[in-house]
Amino acid sequence: MMQDQDRRQFFRIDQHISLELKVISQEEISDHPQPSQFGVSPNFLLLSELQQMDSASAQLMRKVTEKDPNLASVLNIMNDKIERIAQAIASDDMTVSSAAIQEVNISEGGLQFTSDDQYETGVYFSMKLVFPESCIGLILYAICLRSAPQDDGRFQTRAEFVQMPENCRMILARQIFESQARQRKQAAEDSI
Repeated sequence: MMQDQDRRQFFRIDQHISLELKVISQEEISDHPQPSQFGVSPNFLLLSELQQMDSASAQLMRKVTEKDPNLASVLNIMNDKIERIAQAIASDDMTVSSAAIQEVNISEGGLQFTSDDQYETGVYFSMKLVFPESCIGLILYAICLRSAPQDDGRFQTRAEFVQMPENCRMILARQIFESQARQRKQAAEDSI
């Protein structure tokens, strides 16, 4: 489990996402390194996979840009086209009702959310996260660190991600960075 000082190194943001979770056993995590508790289509992870490819090719794109800026521009346009097509395809699988969207506090290390159910410390989850603004979906494992009652009768639950693949961590970091950029831009526009 992550130490408190390790947890603090991550940027935390409040973000509106769709969150579904299923309580699972630790053995399920051992038996299935990739979460399989949600029956999602291949399109669900399409944009996540494309972002992973973008990260893998970023260094190559910098070299292409240095050698041939025109070619780099054409490749960036092609990449944008692919991204838009993928968003259109993935948006069908990312459709969530506004009732399913909630504000969570999230970082690369875990998240805090409000639920109707109280969970025992140490219980494992399979979590399906959908970021409606970007149509990015992730399915991750987590462990409950705390689930405390609130004044409204609901429970504030804090969970830490476990066995998160590095590509998912990078995608989550990008989502957090982009959300921070949008919030800064909105704050700047509001102050004008």
